[in-house]
Amino acid sequence: MMKPPDWVKDAIFYQIFPDRFYNGDRNNDPADVAEWGDKPTAHNFFGGDLVGIMEKLDYLEELGVNALYLNPIFKAPSNHKYDTEDYFEIDPQFGSKEVLKELVKELHKRGMKIILDGVFNHCGERFFAFQDVLEKGERSKYRDWFVIEDFPIVREPEPNYMCWGGIPNMPEFNTNNPETRKYLLRVVRYWIEEADIDGWRLDTTEYLEPSFVKDIRRVAKETKSDAYVVGEVMGIASSWFKGDCLDAVMNYKLWESLIDFFAKSECDAREFDGRIRFLRGSYPKWANYAMFNLLGSHDKPRFLSLCKGDVRRMKLAIVFLMTYVGAPVIYYGDEIGMEGDGDPDCRRPFIWDEKRQNRELLQLYKIMIRLRKRHPALRKGRFQSLYSHNGVYCYIRESEDQAIMIVLNNSDKGDIARIDIEKLNPKYRKAVDLVGNAKPFIIDENEAQLEIEISGYEYKVFSLSPA
Repeated sequence: MMKPPDWVKDAIFYQIFPDRFYNGDRNNDPADVAEWGDKPTAHNFFGGDLVGIMEKLDYLEELGVNALYLNPIFKAPSNHKYDTEDYFEIDPQFGSKEVLKELVKELHKRGMKIILDGVFNHCGERFFAFQDVLEKGERSKYRDWFVIEDFPIVREPEPNYMCWGGIPNMPEFNTNNPETRKYLLRVVRYWIEEADIDGWRLDTTEYLEPSFVKDIRRVAKETKSDAYVVGEVMGIASSWFKGDCLDAVMNYKLWESLIDFFAKSECDAREFDGRIRFLRGSYPKWANYAMFNLLGSHDKPRFLSLCKGDVRRMKLAIVFLMTYVGAPVIYYGDEIGMEGDGDPDCRRPFIWDEKRQNRELLQLYKIMIRLRKRHPALRKGRFQSLYSHNGVYCYIRESEDQAIMIVLNNSDKGDIARIDIEKLNPKYRKAVDLVGNAKPFIIDENEAQLEIEISGYEYKVFSLSPA
């Protein structure tokens, strides 16, 4: 059985929506480019590009991230690029193949990885094969590349061919057709060989034929043995790990629980613990440690907006994300407190003016990333829940020679975490606070419980060691 690459356990991902991150080359701006900071719409462009990402690598390195996930960068007419026109060409708005290769080289020099967005369920209407079908109808040699009910092709009032979400300009591929599959697998292999990328994020995985997903992963790993293949799966993803299909999924089921507990307080700590225990138990252990754990994405409202601007709640979620099992993912701008409702508002241009950034949040991200990098138990250690009641949640990450205990209080009222001593490894007797000013304390093995006082919306991270 193929397993996820080892580097993913150490990864801290940063997701970039290329048009909205930074404009590094104004020569490739679209003619109708909007002013940076204008309100995003479904159709406007802001001029972000690959050179812009390259120019901000120092910022990303200082933040502490070591892996990038880019939303689609291949030639397409839209600002989101999920309507691919040419899979073998970088969109001129973003740069060129040479610029991508330069970006990847620079990332690798810094010890950073990069995965690209693979949109293989559907293409755009400008894609050469669909254009041929539009022109020649039943006579087109590409007619079986798509799922077409009858001819001639009709777009309105409803398309008579399969398309993503019923959107006529996104026709779905028929990946049961060997020629279609061969073409798309060539794309998978090409960009790993040509640009040395480190893997793929597969768009709308739940729409894809499982055997095709398995082929994508096989080809990716044949081309680069430590390639990472993660799928966009909104539901429980158990079946995708039973046939060598994926290394991991975007952990949207975890995201739902993070929203319900931290952002909205629609469930208490005990229910939250039960939910994430069920989720971990639904997947193989190796998959849990490779999960793509996110607080936000280009398809969801910003986490801080879901918290109704309450930074205290978001801080707790950040601490949890950075200390939980799986690879944490930062959606560009979350680290500086950007807000936004659903698509397209969650795709606002990055705020580079430091006076308008939430520097307190940024500092917390940096602190927690440093902690995660410094302590292997936070990346590779086992997870155990210790206490969950009302808004208080306490858990431990433990490896053979290290233990980190985390206490969170998602409530405005002070409380006490009461931890049964028998749940703790007897060799650990001293606790040192890693993020606050709490004094070290000794865990008394003769007591039945360890009691830790915690204020409203407070978080504590302790390193445990022998006394």
